[in-house]
Amino acid sequence: ETVRKRMDLPFEAGTVAIDAKAAHIGFLDQATGKLHLYEVDDPHPEAGWKAFFAEIWYEGFAKPKYEWQSTGGTDDFESKLSLTPLIIGSLKGTLYAMVFAVPIALLAAIYVSQFMHPDVKKTIKPLMEIMASLPSVVLGFLAALWLAPLLETRVPSVLMMVVLVPATAALIGYVWSHLPIRYRNRMPVGSEYLILVPVVILMAWLGWVLGPVIEKVCFVATMPDGSKLADFRVWWPQFSGLPFDQRNCLVVGFIMGFAVIPVIFTIAEDALSNVPPSITSASEALGASRWQVVRTVVLPIAAAGVFSALMIGFGRAVGETMIVVMATGNTPVMDQLGRLFLGDPGLGAGQFPIAEHWNMFNGMRTLSANIAVELPEAAVHSTHYRSLFLGAMVLFLMTFVLNTIAEVLRQRLRERFKIV
Repeated sequence: ETVRKRMDLPFEAGTVAIDAKAAHIGFLDQATGKLHLYEVDDPHPEAGWKAFFAEIWYEGFAKPKYEWQSTGGTDDFESKLSLTPLIIGSLKGTLYAMVFAVPIALLAAIYVSQFMHPDVKKTIKPLMEIMASLPSVVLGFLAALWLAPLLETRVPSVLMMVVLVPATAALIGYVWSHLPIRYRNRMPVGSEYLILVPVVILMAWLGWVLGPVIEKVCFVATMPDGSKLADFRVWWPQFSGLPFDQRNCLVVGFIMGFAVIPVIFTIAEDALSNVPPSITSASEALGASRWQVVRTVVLPIAAAGVFSALMIGFGRAVGETMIVVMATGNTPVMDQLGRLFLGDPGLGAGQFPIAEHWNMFNGMRTLSANIAVELPEAAVHSTHYRSLFLGAMVLFLMTFVLNTIAEVLRQRLRERFKIV
């Protein structure tokens, strides 16, 4: 008789034995002393809901872990098929890309559609659309062989640029808006970028140059012999207890954000430009400034289109494959952020420093990258093969659910701010 997963025995078993291949199981009836032998039909014993989505205490491990390791170098290797690190990696990479892309794309769309001179707009928008045509494999190649080695030694410079460039742009905008009108009228409307761009480039260069100086002052690590070393790569593991990898989430955020920016920009700019001029002109006739018109009239009316741009950009990021494969090290790891996201009871409040909850300096592996890397080598109809298809289904369900929620919200925004 064949046993599949579960079977109720018609007798009380005293002794149970299973063969080395887990193909047969025997039960000794206590009452009669009769041996009952069954064939076990379980072609995928290492798979299951707990194996895919829960912590498993594997042989040789110090504690239960979420682990994806489908193949090994020894015959006694045990497959580890947890999809949780891959799901967390997909969400983590997407989040970093959106953090980098959304502010740049939306602010650029607002400026180009509402403030930039029309003659310049005719040049800028096609250039942004050309960015979307760059192949992902080219961006991943640049990230792996150029950007990752460059950023590995210049993280303080990047941090300085992230602080100085937005602060300078905001300061220039504030000063410009408070200048007397006679000075502002000397420059044609929509040409203010001629002042802003050179200053921003100068501050970016200054931040890049000041990075090593800041590193020598703020990011000093203590070596085993007691000597001091100003190196962010050594200081970060000492400070946070987390690793620093060359191909990390920071690289992914820059490159994948670069791929997402033109998608969000193009759709958002079209939505903002399609607001009827009669409405904006009426607002200006009532005395509203150009920025007040944008903030209180244009953005609410175009909110549905802007939200659609964000969701399409999100879909572009969550499904990205080649950039993640080439730029992240493709390691299925899950740091404290992922464990907090899952509500791990082992992480009590205040147990870890804040820095440990969000490590942008380690690698990751996403569901899409995992499928691209391992599917060509998976034996057809094997547990590994079926697990990869389950990962594809999980990725599809993630995007389907998020897009459905986004569509519901978009329809509500459209109904709330409709003008006819």
